[in-house]
Amino acid sequence: MVNKMDKRGDIPLTILVIGIILVCCIAIFSFFSSTIKARNSFVGIGFVEKLNSQIEDKIFAGQDPTGLYLEDKVTQGILFWQKEVVLFSVEYKNRVS
Repeated sequence: MVNKMDKRGDIPLTILVIGIILVCCIAIFSFFSSTIKARNSFVGIGFVEKLNSQIEDKIFAGQDPTGLYLEDKVTQGILFWQKEVVLFSVEYKNRVS
């Protein structure tokens, strides 16, 4: 004869398994969202380097580098509710000492 397991242990075990699967899904979602945020936060480093090289080129050529401006825009939203968002912008203003 086959002995069946106690039915009282099935419900807590099922809740435990569902909870573990839920925690894993939340962790995976948080990793995806953090990579997207990190990717957008490091956009400015490249722009600052690009602006610095343009300033050095203008100074080396004997020109005034005042007024150089760079920006990165991205479109966010779905269909008709799209809007353009500036992720990062850099402007060079020459300070007079």
